[in-house]
Amino acid sequence: FGASIGHWRKNMPALANSGYRTYAIDLLGFGGSDKPKNAEYSLELWKELVLDFIDTFSGKNDKWVVMGNSIGGLLTLMVAEELQKNERIKGSVLFNCAGGLVSFRTEELPVFLRPVQWFFNNVVLGDAFGPIFFRNFKTRANVTKVLQKVYIKQDEVTEELVDILLAPSDDEGACEVFLKVFRGPPGPTPESILPNIKIKILSIWGENDPWTPLNSGLHPGIKFGDYCPHLELLVLKETAHCPHDERPAECNEAIVDFMSKL
Repeated sequence: FGASIGHWRKNMPALANSGYRTYAIDLLGFGGSDKPKNAEYSLELWKELVLDFIDTFSGKNDKWVVMGNSIGGLLTLMVAEELQKNERIKGSVLFNCAGGLVSFRTEELPVFLRPVQWFFNNVVLGDAFGPIFFRNFKTRANVTKVLQKVYIKQDEVTEELVDILLAPSDDEGACEVFLKVFRGPPGPTPESILPNIKIKILSIWGENDPWTPLNSGLHPGIKFGDYCPHLELLVLKETAHCPHDERPAECNEAIVDFMSKL
């Protein structure tokens, strides 16, 4: 479970009302989409799904603008890299782009911490203890506490938002997806993709994000422009991990302005 199309409820109407045909997608395993237990979840799988979606809904001369938050931001870069080969994309928008599907790659960790990562992935998230971890994690109290850490504007952590994130956790297969994603392959780094991107990118970043920091960590957003001269960075103060939801008015204005110039 986690982010789903409901997380874009404050953005979709603004984009549609500005004249853009607008879609939000629940990736396989997330939101209202199926949650097959036997799927091997990865950024590469979701990239192919998004590309298939675009193929299905594209007109003959359609050019897309693709957007995503966090892991969805990294996926956006992967999709953009592919679509630009056939000139099927005009631009992309990133919101606090993640450095990978998981928090740390093994090779990025100090040697002494690698056994800790192994223990967490294979014991805490393993078949025996993983379902217990999942049940404890998906409580309303815990999800609310997590959200309060990644929203500066506490009044945006509403019952509606908690419901949006919690509802899919009761679906068949949700536990298996949760554990597989946490244990999954990290995928490419944004720094490995950005030099290949030829289209314009708007990167919107909440300055106070503890999960994907702007100025620190292994993949700081402040450095993305060093890898891609077509990237414009917009930093929102007093904002954390989900700027599109926490500061929708500012984000919507910036997105519409960006797209009007493509």
